[in-house]
Amino acid sequence: MMFIISAVSKFITIDSFEMYIFSFGIFPLGVSFYVARFVLAFELILGAALISHRNHRFAVLMSLLFLLCFVVFLTYAHLVGRTDSCHCFGEMLPFDPVQSILKNAVLVVLLLFIYKFTPADWFPRWWLVVLIYLATAVLVVYCMVHSFYAIDKLALVMMLVMLGVGLLASLPFYGKWYVTTALILAPIVTTFILTPPDSWFYTNTDERFDEELFLQQLQPAVDAADTLAVPASPAIQLQEGRNIVAFFSPKCGICQLAAGKISTIVARNDLDSTRITYVFPKISDTASYAKFYEVSRSSHFSETRIDKETFIKITRASFPIVLLVEDGDVAASFAYRNINEKLVTDFLDNR
Repeated sequence: MMFIISAVSKFITIDSFEMYIFSFGIFPLGVSFYVARFVLAFELILGAALISHRNHRFAVLMSLLFLLCFVVFLTYAHLVGRTDSCHCFGEMLPFDPVQSILKNAVLVVLLLFIYKFTPADWFPRWWLVVLIYLATAVLVVYCMVHSFYAIDKLALVMMLVMLGVGLLASLPFYGKWYVTTALILAPIVTTFILTPPDSWFYTNTDERFDEELFLQQLQPAVDAADTLAVPASPAIQLQEGRNIVAFFSPKCGICQLAAGKISTIVARNDLDSTRITYVFPKISDTASYAKFYEVSRSSHFSETRIDKETFIKITRASFPIVLLVEDGDVAASFAYRNINEKLVTDFLDNR
């Protein structure tokens, strides 16, 4: 049940789990999408195998190996100073790396006990399997309502698929190789169907925004009545050449994820950080700006703040908006989901 609850929790907040994996800079952005989904699919498979009690010793050994791998990863996270949630249960139940290591240690001890003392020739009846999955679904729904005050319908679809997998795994014909293969593939296919990687569909580089108004913010204002007047500084300061301008609202969760994505791309590819500018709307709650960097774990790049009305008009009230700007012209525009690591890297590397 723990493995399945952990997987469904990650599924509900898959964007955050993707960014947690990517934030370490180990995998490229596109690979991080797949790693996130295979991790939760593997948890579903382990949960189903343990509940059905089929291939008992192999399932327990794989569970032990899975937990030990995560202990190694979480130890690394702790050693590099990460104290944020490791997303073991998504954003429903935050665990820092140390807490998660302790949790995994307890599970390893329990698995060793199960490995040694549980008879391998016992299999639960179908009605008991159904009761276990229903109890798991009730716990998931309770956690969703308690944490998010809403129920994710796609998560319920995933639980329904897993109920079908568990029910089939409890029946006598489970031993057929093609049935076993289908039951193993079902969680993987379901995961990718219900939450496909962004790179499958979000490939455009022309997100809508008010380009004319944005370009006005780059131009110094000159008093028409006095041609000798000193031009005022532009609202958005940019160097000549190639730059990235990102429009973020400090309290926007997707903006925080986008900032973490950009920051990791810059750090992973050793890009010129002086060519990154964050644009925020001016708000009275100034503490929100510092909170934005803390939550997103973004580096502090160049920053400017413009009045809220102009910010809303430029972004057309749809943010984040990330612009690739070359010599005052917009070369490409992205939202959160279609930010492309290769395009961004090539754009700044070929400056």
